[in-house]
Amino acid sequence: MSSKAGSVPGRPELSRLERKVLKLIDGLHSCRALELTPGRGALTAELARRGHRVNALDIAPENFSADKTNIRLAAGNLDDPLPYADNSFELVVCCEGIEHLERQYEFARELARVMAPGAMLVITTPNINNVASRLRFLLTGFFSLAVRPSSEFERNRYIEHIYPLTFWQFRHILHTAGLKIELVDTDHIRRSALILAPLWPLSRLLTGRKLAGEQDPRQRGANREICSQLHTPALFFGRTMIAVARRNGKI
Repeated sequence: MSSKAGSVPGRPELSRLERKVLKLIDGLHSCRALELTPGRGALTAELARRGHRVNALDIAPENFSADKTNIRLAAGNLDDPLPYADNSFELVVCCEGIEHLERQYEFARELARVMAPGAMLVITTPNINNVASRLRFLLTGFFSLAVRPSSEFERNRYIEHIYPLTFWQFRHILHTAGLKIELVDTDHIRRSALILAPLWPLSRLLTGRKLAGEQDPRQRGANREICSQLHTPALFFGRTMIAVARRNGKI
């Protein structure tokens, strides 16, 4: 995430997504917080300014240009174990990171490990579930924000979306790690998706019928929830998939 032109040195401007994340955690009391993939650090610095005790971890910490006052910044690869003790944080934020990883399930288990029981997770990833992205996939075989194959010859961990996630995959990764999604949201409704709004009733009907065929009653209940979540305005029309989740008491 980059700061906008004209931002004050040492104070990169918050992106639209970062402003949305702040709204979702507004009112949270001062706590131990961790931001993963902070980029230039605008959100990290704002968390520190609000009184949170902040750690930040990035594969390229040299890009962090925000004021580092009261921030512990470290270098790290999210495909590796997180360098923090168990139950270390009451808040974890990860914006646009999980789609770059090779070991997404292990990453989610690491998130759960470093989170205290009841801790909040705000995690985002490009929303390939919106109806315009689905249409693109039908016509080209590629989703929006992952519109061509990643290079087989050069590896760029900063920009490659090597594993874009559908919502059910995103949810499965989090829920099987003990991170229960409480809310799905987005930072922006895509106009190209709104044009396809007449497809919503048909999608809702066909998805519901397909998922109702599950034999396990526990999963059938989960499938009803998944169907409802997939057809919220945030996921059906939104650009970014944002999940707010809580760590279960036992992992």
